[in-house]
Amino acid sequence: MFKKIAFLVFFFYVNSIMSQIVINEYSAANYDSFQDNYGEYEDWFELYNNSAAAVDISGWQLSDKADEPNKWIVPGSLVIPANDVIVIFCSGRDEIAASGDAHTNFKLTQTTGNEVIMLSDAAGVFQDSIRVIANQTSHSRGRQTNGSLTWSVFTTASPAANNVNAQLEYATTPVFSQTGGYYNGSVNLTISSPDPNVTIYYTTNGDSPDNTSNVYSGPINIAVTSVVKAIAYSSTPNVPPSFIDYHTFFINDTHTIPILSISGDVGPGGLVDLLDGGWGSTGLEPEGTIEWFSELGVLIDKGAGEFNKHGNDSWAYDQRGFDYIMRDQFGYSKDLNDKLFVTKDRDKFQRIILKAAANDNFSFEDGAHIRDAYVHHLSQIADLRMDERSVAFCIVYLNGDYWGVYDLREKVDDSDFLDYYYDQDELFPGSAGDIQYLKTWGGTWTEYGEGAGPGSVAEDDWDNFVNYVMANPMTNQANYNLVKSQFNTGSIIDYFLLNAYVVASDWLNWNTSWWRGLNPNGDKKKWRYSLWDMDATFDHYINYTGVPSTSPTADPCDPSSLGDPGGQGHVPIWNKLLTNNSFHDDYINRWQDLANGPFSCASMVSLLDSMINIIDPEMPRQISRWGGGTYADWQGNVTDLRNFILARCDSMNSGFVDCDSAITGIHNVTVEIIGIGEIEMSNNNFINNLNTPFNDERFGGVGLPFEVKSGNFIYWEVLPNGVYVFDPFVDTLLIDLKGDVTIRAYFGETRSVTYDVVPQGTTTSIDIDGLNVGVFPHTEIYLLGDTINSVIPNIDPLYEFDFWSGDSINIMPSSTSETISFYVTNSDTIKLHIKKKPTITYVVNPNTTNTSVDISGLNVTVFPASFTYNYNELITLSPIIDPVFAFGSWSSDSNFFVNGGSANNSFYCQFNDTIVLNLTDISAKIFGNDTLCSNENEDAELEIFFTGNPPFLFSYTDGINEYSDSTSENLYVIKTQQAGLYSLTSFSDANGNGATSGQARVVVLDAPQANFEAYPDSMTILYSTTNITDKSLGNIVSWQWYFGDNTPVVYIQNPTHIYKDSIGIYEVSLIISDDQGCVDTTAKYVYITDDYWIYIPNSFTPDNDKKNDFFCISYNGIRENTFVFNVYNRFSDLVYSTNNINDLNCENNGWDGRHIKTGEELPAGAYIYEIYYQDFEGWKHNEMKQ
Repeated sequence: MFKKIAFLVFFFYVNSIMSQIVINEYSAANYDSFQDNYGEYEDWFELYNNSAAAVDISGWQLSDKADEPNKWIVPGSLVIPANDVIVIFCSGRDEIAASGDAHTNFKLTQTTGNEVIMLSDAAGVFQDSIRVIANQTSHSRGRQTNGSLTWSVFTTASPAANNVNAQLEYATTPVFSQTGGYYNGSVNLTISSPDPNVTIYYTTNGDSPDNTSNVYSGPINIAVTSVVKAIAYSSTPNVPPSFIDYHTFFINDTHTIPILSISGDVGPGGLVDLLDGGWGSTGLEPEGTIEWFSELGVLIDKGAGEFNKHGNDSWAYDQRGFDYIMRDQFGYSKDLNDKLFVTKDRDKFQRIILKAAANDNFSFEDGAHIRDAYVHHLSQIADLRMDERSVAFCIVYLNGDYWGVYDLREKVDDSDFLDYYYDQDELFPGSAGDIQYLKTWGGTWTEYGEGAGPGSVAEDDWDNFVNYVMANPMTNQANYNLVKSQFNTGSIIDYFLLNAYVVASDWLNWNTSWWRGLNPNGDKKKWRYSLWDMDATFDHYINYTGVPSTSPTADPCDPSSLGDPGGQGHVPIWNKLLTNNSFHDDYINRWQDLANGPFSCASMVSLLDSMINIIDPEMPRQISRWGGGTYADWQGNVTDLRNFILARCDSMNSGFVDCDSAITGIHNVTVEIIGIGEIEMSNNNFINNLNTPFNDERFGGVGLPFEVKSGNFIYWEVLPNGVYVFDPFVDTLLIDLKGDVTIRAYFGETRSVTYDVVPQGTTTSIDIDGLNVGVFPHTEIYLLGDTINSVIPNIDPLYEFDFWSGDSINIMPSSTSETISFYVTNSDTIKLHIKKKPTITYVVNPNTTNTSVDISGLNVTVFPASFTYNYNELITLSPIIDPVFAFGSWSSDSNFFVNGGSANNSFYCQFNDTIVLNLTDISAKIFGNDTLCSNENEDAELEIFFTGNPPFLFSYTDGINEYSDSTSENLYVIKTQQAGLYSLTSFSDANGNGATSGQARVVVLDAPQANFEAYPDSMTILYSTTNITDKSLGNIVSWQWYFGDNTPVVYIQNPTHIYKDSIGIYEVSLIISDDQGCVDTTAKYVYITDDYWIYIPNSFTPDNDKKNDFFCISYNGIRENTFVFNVYNRFSDLVYSTNNINDLNCENNGWDGRHIKTGEELPAGAYIYEIYYQDFEGWKHNEMKQ
């Protein structure tokens, strides 16, 4: 007979989530997939509300740093609907926009490995966190489904939507057997992966590999310089392809300068198209990789990002410049990490510029391949008050092909640059932020500092400034001072001087940028200039600006004649400022300061030669690669540049005299230092007794300033006499040269005298001819032969004068006189030696008596008492003793008593000491204080000490009850657990005499009660994390957690613990201590099991055909001792029941369909079952189904 019994099948899977609001998904790889309400592709993360009610997270705390959990506090209402998500953008905007979109004040970085998204509630209680791990471009990481415990990779991010199509972790990046660098011969390269079931694909032409590329099947022989890239694809479902690894192997290629290997796709729109295509490629922004090698071929750093065009006219040449931006969103690196430039300490660069000398390129423009780099480097070396593109020369390889000599440059019109050097940063894309940055290149635009509405705040502010300068006379010093408060006049002086000196012909209407910072805590808050392209200099290339002359003898005042190229007011401002005498003098003196230093012929040529020497060994291959000339042609171009520089620096001084009617000369200036001292002439010309005489050439018609910087200045002398009017005794001097001049600064011969006090650390001061000095050592500089008339010490009251000491100066009248004087004959250290007065503390023992002591005529009744005496002072002692007591003895630690053991005594005070008057009595004294915790088993102990003859009879009380006892022991111990204040009520010795004293206290403290909950207390090997919540009672101050798995003790209140992923039972123990030192302990067990599930079949056929004859249950993670299973027929009669889950275990048991009581087979049909059990986490399940 075929019988079928049907049941309803259930499958249970439970994951518990601790917090109501959790981090659900995040992406710091959002390159181009998800725009915020401003149209920007910002980092983001998603919060999920797993409850049935909406939650407003106003005031909640978010952060990207674990040690700063409250970095961003949600500034207003932000509601997460029930069982739904919201997206929060990490843009730095710090707002909840009108659209409702939330933006944190921080951004995410995924490639540093040290950022953690932190979530805490408004009270600061931690809710959730996730470490930021690198994704590939536009991917995300999130919970497998909304709110689940398992985190996954999503190759299609799902912000503001349900998490679907979760992937496993990326395949492991392939491993290269050798790294890139120099090799003297071919390389046999092996590529491997630790992952099973992967196929490795590779390229050698720069293309990014995919599963259509070469399949790796064995060692690759690399015989020529190549870039090898590899990727791994897994055959395991839901495993995304790996990250790409890449290495450049230089085969028989070596260089004397660093190498930048760049690589990218060779097809249309790729890197090769950008750098080797026509003008149509100018808009391309291909992605690719870079590798930065030292000149020794050692890899320093590498990364992935995007390239774009750099240059304009030079883009017509075959060898082109380019910009590179490292993209953290690609998942490889956020910066190029190296100290690229010898003039700067910066070592992280997201953006770099690579120029092939631009319009000075050799050999496309008959250039020297150096001009732009040289002018920028010259400005840096001269410390001009501008921003320059720092310079480092390198060799570029494109997809393994040699691409020539480039100059790697620092990008100055970049918020990273301005933030690093000046603490001025763009807060977020398009923000006014902390920067106003304007640029003119044909037209003028705002790089940073756009306003929220039409126009530009930066341009408006600049126009207002220009209008003020043009509308107000700069001869008015107040107007000029206001201009100087907003505008770096030193920067425009340096900008115009440099451009005039190098005869720039492509500036003002082109290649001009200027900016200021708005962060009040940052630097550079006045408008200042930055250098741009400086290749059209030294009579090279096109005169785009229309300067009157590009020859070496060009008038240095030519910039004043240019009108207003570019229309931004630079030349009109310049001409207006020149009407101010102070500005004009600063300008001319600045020129001469530079001309005597970094702008001198010798310095200019030396700098040029040093830079040429760096690229010279590399130029033959550059010329061979790009053609158009010979090495001799290039050397000739460099010589032409060098000759131009020499001719230019020779003509400048005479040119200034010819073009500036205010100046005369040139005049010879000799500066002499008489004595020991230093002065500064103009800016940074420091002249002292070591480099005197100092000879210079200076213009007349301008104020030449001098200032004393150090030394004991006496007076100035200016020769010839009678020509100049000045105050010789003031330490500053300003003269307008009338001819050749000698200026002498006289300094007196000085000696230094240092005053000190021994010992230090007292309140002593010294009055030195009316100057009170309280900090030592203190040094005064005197003229040789000076008289110091009065040196008077003001000594700390706890000290007294001892003597003076000096090394060579004669102290008058003597070193033992408290007030002294001396003549300054040598440099010396004069020390005041003081000694501490002795302090005596008097004590009466015991201190509860009615005893007083006459101390040198002073009756003292309160003890201890302390007095300070002069050294060796005689002190007399006469005690007046309480009648109940008798004199015992005097005791002392250091001083000696004159009268031996007598009650009336005396001593000479020589040392700090404690003098004790010891008394004797006949008494019983109870003492001791003891504290118990209420859960202790030990007794408190109090002691009674007797004087007299035993036996001793006594009574005592604990404040409630009274007890009597007798003893012959002279230290009687009371053992008790009764709290109270204990005191003696009566005492007598064998002679019947006695007095009582003392008190003792027993305190019984309420002990804390240790308790905790582990949630969950039953876990799976897939999720073995338990959160411990302390439930202890009392004022707990310390917790010690032992987790039973040999891990270190944890000392926080509510720990989270992760067990190893294997089944086990662990005893969690807690030891607590409260603020009174009481201790309690408790322990509980936690369980690690497999995942919980249960399968109940919907039918079985107990017909003995050995197929489905028994009803059995498959399960895992069930607490077997909680299991109950009942079956009822349609009349609700119980036909089967068991509370032993093993009765229904499919491995060896099952129900055969018989009645539990009669043993008879049940008829076929539908039955109702009832099941109850608890899963491994303690969740209860009670179901009744038909």
